[in-house]
Amino acid sequence: MKVRPLRLIATDPPPGGWEELWSRDQWRGRELPHADLSGRRSQQVILHFEGLVQPWLKEAAKRWVRARVLSSTTPSTMSHYLDHLAAFSRWLAQRAPEVRTPVELTRELIEDYLLAVRTSELAAGTKWGRIGALRSLLAEQREDGLAGLPRSTNIYMGETPRPDYRLPKGIEAFVFDQFIDPENLARLPNEQHRTVIMLLALTGVRVSSLLELGRDALQIGSDKHPYLLYVNAKHKREAALPIGPVLCEQLRRQEEYLQSIYGKDGTALMLPSPPPGKCPSGRGGAHPITEGMVRQIVKGYVRKAEIRDSKGALARWVHPHLFRHHLGTHLVNEKVPLRVIQKVLDHDSVEMTAHYAHVHDTTVQEALTGWHERVNVRGERIALPAEGPLAQAAWMKDRIAQAKQALPNGFCGLPLQQTCPHPNACLSCDHFLTDPSFREVHKRQLDHTRRMREDAERGSRLRLVEVLQHDEQALARILTGLEQLEAEAAERPEAIGDVRDLAEGES
Repeated sequence: MKVRPLRLIATDPPPGGWEELWSRDQWRGRELPHADLSGRRSQQVILHFEGLVQPWLKEAAKRWVRARVLSSTTPSTMSHYLDHLAAFSRWLAQRAPEVRTPVELTRELIEDYLLAVRTSELAAGTKWGRIGALRSLLAEQREDGLAGLPRSTNIYMGETPRPDYRLPKGIEAFVFDQFIDPENLARLPNEQHRTVIMLLALTGVRVSSLLELGRDALQIGSDKHPYLLYVNAKHKREAALPIGPVLCEQLRRQEEYLQSIYGKDGTALMLPSPPPGKCPSGRGGAHPITEGMVRQIVKGYVRKAEIRDSKGALARWVHPHLFRHHLGTHLVNEKVPLRVIQKVLDHDSVEMTAHYAHVHDTTVQEALTGWHERVNVRGERIALPAEGPLAQAAWMKDRIAQAKQALPNGFCGLPLQQTCPHPNACLSCDHFLTDPSFREVHKRQLDHTRRMREDAERGSRLRLVEVLQHDEQALARILTGLEQLEAEAAERPEAIGDVRDLAEGES
C-alpha cells in the first residue's frame, strides 16, 4: 500500500487573498497556509517586513516567504529568517545606500557583509543564521524577486559559518523506562495518548512527521516484520522504519480506537484532532493534532504517572524532540554504524548524525549490495523487501540486529530498542534468522545436539531429551531451508553476495 502523500493545506490562499496581504508589511501567522500544522506558536507569530529598508529587498522577501510557506515552511521559521534579513538590510543601508535594485548588489558587497558578520561579537548560531538566511534568499529568489541579480553575487556553502553544536542530550534509562512502562501508560486517558507516547519513545520520528502519519502507516513487509511508513515532513520524502511487536500492537489498538470515534472513513490520519464536541480545541478528523497538543500530552503524562529522574524530581524537562536525541545516543551506545543511524533518523547528511558520535561506516549503497534471503527457525524463507522505503528499512533493521547481539549462527531480528528477554534460546525464537554463510556452523551444532540427545536418552533424562529434540528438529529445518537457498542461488549467477563478506570488508 502506498504512503499517503504529504498533506499540504498550503494551496489555499490567505483569507483576504495574496494581493491584500501583499499591501501590508505585517503578516499574521494564522493568515498563512500551513500555520495550523505547527500549533499555536506559528498561528500567533507576526512576520515583520517593515525592517527591510530597501523596497526591492522587501519585495523579494515577500516573494520568498510566500514560496516557502507554500512548500510548508512554518511562519515561525520564516519570522526568524526575516529578522536576519532585516540585519542585512540595515547594514546595506549604512554601507551602500546607493544600491537601489538587485542589479547593483555586487559580490564585493556580499564579501564585506560576510566579513562584518564573522568578525562581530554575535553568537556562532546567530552568525550562521545571518549568513544562512541571506544565502537562501539569493539562491531561491534569483529568478523571481531578485531578477537581474549578477551571477557572481552569491554565497557559497563554505562561506556559511558552522554553529557550535552541543552534544545532543538523551534521556537517562531510569526515566525512559518509566515512559514505556505498561502500568504508567495505562494511566493515560485514551489509546491516542498512549500511541503518541509510544511513537515518540520507540521511533525517534520528528513530531512534524508524526502529525502527518496516515491511518495506513503500519505495514507488514514480505519478511513478516512490521514497519512504520511515514513522510519526512522536513525533507518532503517518504521513509520507513522497522518497529517492534509492542508498538505494532499499540498501532492496531489505535486503529480500533479510530474506528470507535470516526468509523472507517471519518479520518485518514493516524493521530487526528478530536471531534469538537469531545475536546474544546478539537477540530475533527480532517485535521491532525498540533505540536502543542503533543507537548501537552508529554507534560501531562509526566505529572499523571509521576515520572521522576534519579534525583527524585519530576522529569518536567522532557520534551517530544528529546526522544529523538535519546534514540540517536542509544543506537550509538549499541555500536550501530553511523550510516545506519542516519537512515533510522532519516537525516539528510551523515554530518548531522555525527552529532551523536564521531565514527564512520561504509555507505548505505555498499551495504545494500550485501542483501540476500534468510531463513527462520522453521526453515521458512524470509524474503527481504526488494525496493522502495521498506527495502532500506529492512536493511536498517538487519544492521541494527547485527550490532545489537552477536550470535554464532545467525542474526537476531528484534528491532531498535527492544531487548531480548530470552538470551541463548534462539532456536526457539521466531526472531532468529540465518543465512547460508552459517551452514557449517549449523551442521556441527546438529551433530553435537544429536550426540547430547543420545546421551540423555541413555541416562533417561526425559526433560533434557525433549529440549534437545526440539533443537534437533529446528536445526534440521534450518539446514533444509539453507540448502534450498543455496540450490537456487547456484542457478542465479547474479545472486547477491554474502553479508558476512561485506561486513569483513567494512571493518
